[in-house]
Amino acid sequence: MSTQSGGDAFVRFREVRKTYDGEHLVVKNLNLDIGRGEFLTLLGPSGSGKTTALMMLAGFETPTHGEILLDGKPLHNLPPYRRDIGMVFQNYALFPHMTVAENLAFPLSVRKLPKADIAQKVARALDMVRLGALAGRYPAQMSGGQQQRVALARALVFEPKLVLMDEPLGALDKQLREHMQLEIKQLHAQLGLTVVYVTHDQSEALTMSDRVAVFNDGVIQQIDAPETLYEHPQNSFVAHFIGENNRLAGEVQTIDDRSCTVRLDDGPLVQARAVNVGGVGSRTSASIRPERLRLAGAAQGADNVFEARIRDFIYLGDHLRVRLEFAGSREFTVKVPVSQFDPRWRAGDTLAVGWSADDLRALDPVAA
Repeated sequence: MSTQSGGDAFVRFREVRKTYDGEHLVVKNLNLDIGRGEFLTLLGPSGSGKTTALMMLAGFETPTHGEILLDGKPLHNLPPYRRDIGMVFQNYALFPHMTVAENLAFPLSVRKLPKADIAQKVARALDMVRLGALAGRYPAQMSGGQQQRVALARALVFEPKLVLMDEPLGALDKQLREHMQLEIKQLHAQLGLTVVYVTHDQSEALTMSDRVAVFNDGVIQQIDAPETLYEHPQNSFVAHFIGENNRLAGEVQTIDDRSCTVRLDDGPLVQARAVNVGGVGSRTSASIRPERLRLAGAAQGADNVFEARIRDFIYLGDHLRVRLEFAGSREFTVKVPVSQFDPRWRAGDTLAVGWSADDLRALDPVAA
């Protein structure tokens, strides 16, 4: 697995480890290059190590082992305020007794800029996030979305080399969160920022990032462009964590180059793409996305075609989720566009379900 950015490495983690108790590593031998101007998201469940990695880069945590470099220079002796890094937190971290303009001026006055320069930079940063008219308000007089814009402007006002964002949209409602995702991505492109973004929300990571590093148990499981992560997961954890996924346990029967056959635990023999499997006789977890499955007449001619029983339907506007009983699973899910749904289908009906062998990925087995 490559952790290279493919371009000029602006941030480098080299053999970085972190433990809080001397026994359990929260981050394990992290080697990671982040390109100049890249938007990289660290994605993973709680306790996976992603936030600890970000906090070590910011200077709020110290690596137990290894080093972190910014623009070629080691950071271990630099306190956070001397790292030239902007930071945006989930809780905004605005000073409640200061106006919006004063909040933005604070990081500039700490750097001892002349008053005229401060006023100019504050005005420009407020215009950037379209809050120029609210310069005199206090945080308590603003909505959550406006406060998050102020926090973003404050992180950018001193024109840092690098901007770090720790779950910055977690407190916002869905509609506002999606709007702010696009705003942040637009600012990233407009200003040529290097952004390292932490989230546990996989749809947010896919929407915003140039690359996504998926963390679990202190290790990067896979780092790739969003489309590659979704379409070509390299292990069962990534396949299940990114997007929706159907898993079928079984045993490898034959392997031929990149293809294999798998005997599912409930009996059927299926053809699959061999991605991350052992030899013949090894356990595997076969993974397929719900939108890659076809039902009834549309299934005919596919590499794998079987009978399955409909459990129920879930209507979601532009598509329906059809849940099937298949190969011992009662949660085998197919996404069917509304235009392709047959209104004659009923719960309890038996239908053909089919898919391409290339779309079923044979991966490492999932622990019981």
